[in-house]
Amino acid sequence: MAWEMLMYPLTATVAVVSSLVVLYFTSPSLLIQTAMKYYIFASGMRVKFVGDDRFMFCYGERGIRRKDKSSILLIHGFTASKDQWLSLFKSLPKDLHLLAVDLPGHGNTTTPKDDQDVSMSELIGLMHKFVCLSGLDEQPFHIVGTSLGGAIGGLYTAKYSSHVERLTMICPAMKTPIESEFSLSVKAAIDLGPDNIDVSHCLLLPETPEQTQKLLDTCLYHKQPINRQILKGLIALREDKNIFFLRLFKCLARQENVTLLVEKAQDITRPTQLVWGEHDELIDKSGAELLKKVLPNCERVDMIERCGHSVNMDRPGAIMKTILEFRGEYDRKNV
Repeated sequence: MAWEMLMYPLTATVAVVSSLVVLYFTSPSLLIQTAMKYYIFASGMRVKFVGDDRFMFCYGERGIRRKDKSSILLIHGFTASKDQWLSLFKSLPKDLHLLAVDLPGHGNTTTPKDDQDVSMSELIGLMHKFVCLSGLDEQPFHIVGTSLGGAIGGLYTAKYSSHVERLTMICPAMKTPIESEFSLSVKAAIDLGPDNIDVSHCLLLPETPEQTQKLLDTCLYHKQPINRQILKGLIALREDKNIFFLRLFKCLARQENVTLLVEKAQDITRPTQLVWGEHDELIDKSGAELLKKVLPNCERVDMIERCGHSVNMDRPGAIMKTILEFRGEYDRKNV
C-alpha cells in the first residue's frame, strides 16, 4: 500500500516533467506562456478586460481602491506588456491598489487598425479612455511609467493634471544630452524618413536569437546568456505583433516625438519623481538632469547603481523602495 501511495505522485511528477521537456524542444513559446501564467498567479495579479466591440483594454489588478492611499497605474515600455510589472505586484505592500495596463497593440489589448492613428497624442487619449473605463478617474492616482510608458505617463499628467496625484518616470523615452547607441539609431531612422524604416533600424525589434540576446544585454546591467530555445520562444511570442510594433516605431521616430516630453515638462505640475539606471545603455542617464531643470515640481531624482534600462528587472527591490519613499510610505519592517 505504501508503495502504491508513493507511485501516484511520482507518476504525476514524471508526466509533468516529460511534458515540460517536450514543450522545451517543440514549442518553447508555449513553455514561456505556461511559466508566465504561474508568475501572474503568484504575484496576485488578476487579469481583466474593459472596453467595447471597437476597442478592448487588457489590464492586471491587485487590491481595491482606498480613500487614504492613491492607486498606482503602471505603464510598461515599447513592445513589453503588463507582465513587466509582476515583480512590483508581488513585492509592493498588499494594501496598495495596483493596475497595470497593456498599451494599444501590446499584450492582450486591441491592436489599432492599419488606418488608425497611433501618434503620441492618440496614445494619451486612449490612456485617458482606459482611466475612465477602469474607474481610476474617481480620485487622483499615482502614475508609474517606464521608457515609452514613462513618456506617456508624463504627457498624460501634463494634459490631465487633475486626475493625477503624483508621477514617477523611470528612464522615460526622450532625446537626452548624451546620446546612446540606440538614440543614434533613432536619429538615423528619423533622417531616413518613415517610409524607409524597417526592423533592421530598431534594436527593439529583434528577429533572431542573437539579436534578442543583444537586446537583453543592452537593457540589463546584470547580463547573462539566455538559452537559445528560450530566445526562440521569445521571438515566436512577439512575431504576430511585429508589424504593429514597426508601425508604432515609425510614428514615434519623428523629431517632434523624441523632444515632446521635454517641451511639455513645464506643464507637469504634480509632484514628480525621476528614476534612472546608473548604467542605462538605451536612454542615457543625462536625461535626468535635463528633466530636473525643466520640471516645475521634481521632488526626487533616484539614480540606481548597478542597474540598466530595465530597472524593474535589474533591481526590483530598489525600485520598490524608491517608489514607496516618494509616496512617504516606506517602512522597512513592513516591506
